[in-house]
Parts: sequence; C-alpha cells; structure tokens
Amino acid sequence: MNYPVVLVNFRVPVPLKDEFEDACKRLHMPMTAQVNLLMREFVHRQKKARNSFHDPHEPISFYNGMDDAL
Repeated sequence: MNYPVVLVNFRVPVPLKDEFEDACKRLHMPMTAQVNLLMREFVHRQKKARNSFHDPHEPISFYNGMDDAL
C-alpha cells in the first residue's frame, strides 16, 4: 500500500546525527526507515497509554527515564 509522503525537516545536534548515520550504515538501514520506525513505535506506545490511566501532571511515558540513557 502506498501512502502519500511529506518531507519533514527538524534540527538535531550534529554529534547525534553523525552517530545515528553511522549506526544506520552499519545496519545497512536507511536513516529514513529508522526514523519512520521510531515514529511508529512512539505513536503505538501513546495509543496504548491513552487506553490506560494517566496522571495529566506526569510526563508522557516516552520521556520517562529518557535522561538515564544519556
């Protein structure tokens, strides 16, 4: 199934972009495919989270523990 596509531009720190590009090259995976996968996973998690109780004053689950990975 073909979906219409749109060009998306966003700013990323140069070191992160370089590491991401290197990792994708090692996996022989286009960067666009990986970004699409990350976006799909994020949307899927948010749909699941909407179906469960969520305190509106807490950050969304995607960001929980994000600083731990740095």
